[in-house]
Amino acid sequence: MPRLKSIFPCGFGEQPWLIQTPGSEKETQTFINPLKGSVEERTIPEMDGQLCLSRFEEWLFLVDDLSDDCFLLNIYSLEKIRLPPIEEPFATLGLRILTSAPTSPDCAVIFLGREENFLLFCQPCKCKTRWTKLPVEFNVVGASRMLSYNRKLYILLDDIEIIDLASLSTNFVETASMDKPEFCSFGIGFVEHLVESCGDIFFVRTLFPSLPKASSIVDFEIYQLDFANQNSWMRVEGIGDSTFFLDRHGGQSFCSHDSQFDQNCIYHALTCYDGERIYKICLDDQTISFNLLPANAVQDECSFYWILPVIPPIQKHAHLTSSETIIGREVCQKGCYLVGQHKNREVPISIAMPLAELPIDIMQKISEQLPLKDAGRLRAVCKPWAKQLPNPIKEEGMWLMYCPKICGACQMYNPCKGKQFTLNINKLSSFDVPMRLLFSKDGWVLALKGSNFLYFLNPFTKDFRHLPRLEDDYSYKGIAFSCAPKNSLNCMVFAVSGPPRGDFMRIITWRYGKKKWFEMQFENEIPFHVANNNPVFFHGEFYCLSRRGNLGVFNPKNNTWRVLDQPPPIYSDAAPDIGTEYCYLMECKGQLISVFQPINMHDNVCVFKLNRSMTAWTLLEDIGDLTLFLDYRTSIARTLPCKCYNNKLYLPRLHDETNKATFFYCMKSRMHNPDIKSLVPYNCVWLEPQLQ
Repeated sequence: MPRLKSIFPCGFGEQPWLIQTPGSEKETQTFINPLKGSVEERTIPEMDGQLCLSRFEEWLFLVDDLSDDCFLLNIYSLEKIRLPPIEEPFATLGLRILTSAPTSPDCAVIFLGREENFLLFCQPCKCKTRWTKLPVEFNVVGASRMLSYNRKLYILLDDIEIIDLASLSTNFVETASMDKPEFCSFGIGFVEHLVESCGDIFFVRTLFPSLPKASSIVDFEIYQLDFANQNSWMRVEGIGDSTFFLDRHGGQSFCSHDSQFDQNCIYHALTCYDGERIYKICLDDQTISFNLLPANAVQDECSFYWILPVIPPIQKHAHLTSSETIIGREVCQKGCYLVGQHKNREVPISIAMPLAELPIDIMQKISEQLPLKDAGRLRAVCKPWAKQLPNPIKEEGMWLMYCPKICGACQMYNPCKGKQFTLNINKLSSFDVPMRLLFSKDGWVLALKGSNFLYFLNPFTKDFRHLPRLEDDYSYKGIAFSCAPKNSLNCMVFAVSGPPRGDFMRIITWRYGKKKWFEMQFENEIPFHVANNNPVFFHGEFYCLSRRGNLGVFNPKNNTWRVLDQPPPIYSDAAPDIGTEYCYLMECKGQLISVFQPINMHDNVCVFKLNRSMTAWTLLEDIGDLTLFLDYRTSIARTLPCKCYNNKLYLPRLHDETNKATFFYCMKSRMHNPDIKSLVPYNCVWLEPQLQ
């Protein structure tokens, strides 16, 4: 153990690390601390020339890339356990796993065939001198990841195959099958993991807009296996005190109770278009952030493995509350006081003056310094203030609404000024499943409860309107409604989807007051490649923007769909590859505006305006006094009073602890400000307040 201090990075064994073993391509091994962003190269003789093929806790399964030599290595003690040579050609071997630590009598190293339906295994603790090859009754092609738990091996395929590991000793592989959770989120590309945590099995699905390399994570699904209910999957919103660590080989769990690590978080090492990213998904506030690993730290065709701590983490100490903090809290609870100086100490000053007679300019300055909720309460103190002081929520104009938990609390964030407040909505606290925000208009939000219950919500007035249940699970590319559902027979909900090749459209509609949804399907004479974005209700019809930049229109009066030949598509040859860019559609001042934003944040964003005759898209060099708020759920174009927000494009981003700057794209400089490092809420929608 003394060698641990000399050849391993400082803090190794106390924090999660990523390790890369490049075999004979490199003489050193790469150690990355993603929590601190440090990268270190170390030479470990026991790992020289070795490739890591699997790991379980602190044990690595290493294979010499120039021979058939293989062994298990304890990364902390450097203890070696030799394995028999692998006689099977490596080209025939596919997915592999180390099922448990070699100190367990059930430990096995298992390979699946790459194309042939067999498994190859070795059991170190049973003194086997060779590898054993057995046939399996399922198709191994497409197997992505495996999980060993409670003497069973779970294999991710189109479904989940389960192998009874005890049956390996009988030379007959006993298998069973179970379904994976249904796909019910946004995204085209996805990766799936199985993770065991504190005796439970979790299924994690990460979604992003493209394949084969991810561009950015757009959504997340977590399910827990209910052993008591016929092994069914139950969707959950969190993982409690645990932290999950995912890589391309599998997933691990670390119980972070009372530790220095963030609880209820997922760290995901993911290969993206710009390199290797380490994502952090915080399930408490439903935000996503990432760090990009340095290019010189990543060896091509050599993947990373998470190595988790074995030394008990340093516990967080309870924060001491100073007397000043206690006093300040009492003042905040009791109200605002004018303060003066007396013998070098501050004392409250009493002023005998009716509240209504206080100068309104002074009260306005006080209001501007208060938190939003307190500024709203200040207006309610007396009638003159209610009339003369501005409503802080309405004055800000645009909010990003996101819902971190199933607790009835919605966060409202203003991207221009960085202001934020919480709205508590009692009806939401009764939900036993997460809600997904889908679209907003005129202060109303359309949201999804579970997989097939839609409802309207005005978060400012706390008004709810339930829609009929969908016959099938929600799986649409875009959804919108025509107007606010305030007892209006003109309110109509419209949702659209279609295959990537664009040969037909699937549409559902619902009219206010009806008890059922109406489903339609249309063949496209002109291909229409449906994109993930919101339709726009414009001149009495729903307009949809495709990935090519042409328009499709649904007429709600006669339930007809048509793909317009004018304006011609922005991309005349073919649609961009799926997931290479986002596209948005919005209406402003009687004209349609489209935006094409490349996934690569260093490329320019293109903004187009449809001319008055609606025959051509015009590329805009700037957008003048407009401010665009972009997201695939809802995009809005507005003219804001303050000129400093003009000619800018805002994306759904939040401040984090280290970055207080507002995130936007400037049309003049053609640059993002400040950079791409920011928190991204994955359940959010742009919203304009309507207080009546």
